[in-house]
Amino acid sequence: MFRHYLQITLRNFRRFKTTFIINLVGLSTGLAVALLIYLWISGELRVDGFHENGNRLYQVMVNREQDGRINTVTGTGGGLGDALQADMPEVEYAVSMTPPEWFKKFNIGWTNEVMGASGNFVGKDYFRMFSFPLIRGNAASVLADKNSVVLSKRLAEQLFRSADNAVGKTLEWKWLSFMKTCTVSGVYADQPESSTQQFDFVLPLDAWKDFVPATADFRSGPFQTFVVLKPGTDLPQFQRKIENFITQKDKNTPFPSRLFLSKYADGYLYGNYENGVQSGGRIEYVRLFSIIAAFILLIACINFMNLSTAKASRRMKEIGIKKAMGAGRHKLIFQFIGESLVMSFAALIIALLLVALFLPQFDRIAGRAVAIHFSWQLVLAVLGITMAVGIVAGSYPAFYLSRFGVAAVLRAKSGGGTGESWVRKGLVAFQFTVSIIFIVGAMVLYQQLQFVQNKQPGFDKDNVIYFEMEGRVAERTDAFLSELKTIPGVVNASTVQQNIIMPAFLPGPGVQWDGKNADDRIRFHKMPVNYDALETLGIQMAQGRTFSKNFGTDSTGVILNQAAIQMMGITDPVGKTIYLDKNPRTIIGVTKDFHYNSMHEKVQPFLFSLQPQATALVMVRMKEHGQPATISRLSEFYSRFNPGYTLNFNYMDTAYRQQYSLENLVATLSRYFTVLAIVISCLGLLGLAAFSVERRVKEIGIRKVLGASNGNIFWVLSAGFTKVVLISIAVSIPISYLLTKNWLNGFAYHIALTPLYFMAAAIIALLAAWSTIGVQTAKAARANPLQCLKDE
Repeated sequence: MFRHYLQITLRNFRRFKTTFIINLVGLSTGLAVALLIYLWISGELRVDGFHENGNRLYQVMVNREQDGRINTVTGTGGGLGDALQADMPEVEYAVSMTPPEWFKKFNIGWTNEVMGASGNFVGKDYFRMFSFPLIRGNAASVLADKNSVVLSKRLAEQLFRSADNAVGKTLEWKWLSFMKTCTVSGVYADQPESSTQQFDFVLPLDAWKDFVPATADFRSGPFQTFVVLKPGTDLPQFQRKIENFITQKDKNTPFPSRLFLSKYADGYLYGNYENGVQSGGRIEYVRLFSIIAAFILLIACINFMNLSTAKASRRMKEIGIKKAMGAGRHKLIFQFIGESLVMSFAALIIALLLVALFLPQFDRIAGRAVAIHFSWQLVLAVLGITMAVGIVAGSYPAFYLSRFGVAAVLRAKSGGGTGESWVRKGLVAFQFTVSIIFIVGAMVLYQQLQFVQNKQPGFDKDNVIYFEMEGRVAERTDAFLSELKTIPGVVNASTVQQNIIMPAFLPGPGVQWDGKNADDRIRFHKMPVNYDALETLGIQMAQGRTFSKNFGTDSTGVILNQAAIQMMGITDPVGKTIYLDKNPRTIIGVTKDFHYNSMHEKVQPFLFSLQPQATALVMVRMKEHGQPATISRLSEFYSRFNPGYTLNFNYMDTAYRQQYSLENLVATLSRYFTVLAIVISCLGLLGLAAFSVERRVKEIGIRKVLGASNGNIFWVLSAGFTKVVLISIAVSIPISYLLTKNWLNGFAYHIALTPLYFMAAAIIALLAAWSTIGVQTAKAARANPLQCLKDE
């Protein structure tokens, strides 16, 4: 019986070649898209999910009240972990660490060699908390000595050729003006790509506390704190217990701060908080791509259903004979579902080839390797998706074709009539509705990204490079800058504490002014800078002036942005006195507002202070033309001024674009998915148009004999499909408006949602439909009417 069904299936594929090819192309494309998205989603879901303590591993978060709202931050005091472990018996391990953004560039020295590496300062139980296996060393003691260092396997092999050779060796690390000699106490396996923590080495947090004693403060700070709770801990009860931990320990805390725990593995996907409540994050895009994959697969399945039911009349006699010979309905259903499954698995083979072919390109678009990990979960997922596609695609034609009685079938009366036609048109309308939504979404995404990336952020991000101060540059900064400015092609140069784009530091209190309301919770981003910093960055002044060596009092001066002045409610601010950490400071200037964070957020209060000794980053503005030659001269000068070091720089405009890396990924993939959705929809429309022409061939012949022109024939044949597309347009416009408006509301600054986007999408859909229909109708319109009428 199975052999018989397989033979019938293969004969039908040969008999209806056009339908077979359309279905195969549509299903294989839809499956390939679904598989690529599945691989990307599975990679996203694996991030930070591999730790053995994952079910008990949490990050300590802080809710702080400000301006009547609650801001959620990850920054805590460096001593919070020790305080929690000492006071809370439910805590098994607690680890605080410095912000990873601070230490992307250390210098590691051994013998006479120096190389750059990324590192971080972490608590002593780091390797007992996180599952980064130690190749050499003991997790309980490897960070106990503050003069120790633990290397990654990769760095150990670079320095000493093997992990065994590394242990016991002496190194010297340098960061800005800080340096220390330490001994290698262990080597850990390289952190997997699915880890958000990526360091070449780690140092004990106690070593950092030697340099910055304030690290031990548990009230507030930029540090990250993690805990592992003991098995059986009641999480809700523990949450309530630690909520007011900071205010209970210190009644003089300047801002109300409430602690809570967030599961560490959820931090990557669920990183957004709104007024103290978790409100999404990357998980929103994971869900979006899941929905897109489902709809593209559904569009391909609709093609199969539509074309199968359209060809029903061609298989009526086969069904009637089988029923007359005793075949039950369930056997016919099994046959047609079987045909669909054969088609689905044939499409799977092609889809796998397409995935292998396009995976490198998809990796480049996604910005990271989307690896294929062969596992039973992957195999089951692929087989499950394929089976589901086959059953969904074949279910309607199977139940539809098998329902007719023997007499009706043998008289060639399907009984479908108008109802059958409306079902097919409804499915086509659904396809084009989804396609139009994709078109609108892709256009709005593209335009919004163009807007945020091309909109002037309030500073000049172009033609600027930056690099960290190290070696003699950190020791003799003024001399370095003086010589640097004389290099041909250099317009200006200065130093700042951190990159002005997405600074790692958190806004904090400590700013007072006359007339300040005691209930004000305004927090300021504070940036120590050097002379010429604002000029180098191209930040424009609204009032007053920038820092200048011509004024000896500028060390006690500050510059605020317009947002700060507005929130403080100060009029005529230049010359007014404010208090920074209880020290009087004079406002010497006010900058125009600039976007130091992405345009998802409104501009917040910002304060510049003149503190060259606290700067860590060199900013260099170059002339627009001749930059390769300028960079070559810079590198040569840097090596000469700073022996043993190599100039490693980044472009500021690149850092600015990286703020929107996820949105860029969504926009790029949306364009591809939109094209695929339109193509798959048009493939189905092509098959239906061919079927319509085939059924109306005699009508076309009669019309031509009566004098109808080719244009008249085209209009008659395309009118029904045009109405379907117009219905799709009417349905899709309000849906796409709501979806895109909701997405744009995630930006504090965004484009206007004008009717042009919806008009353009409607025109594109109509042109695609008319072009597809035109291929068949033009052929029918040109046919000889005698040829159309001669056969009965």
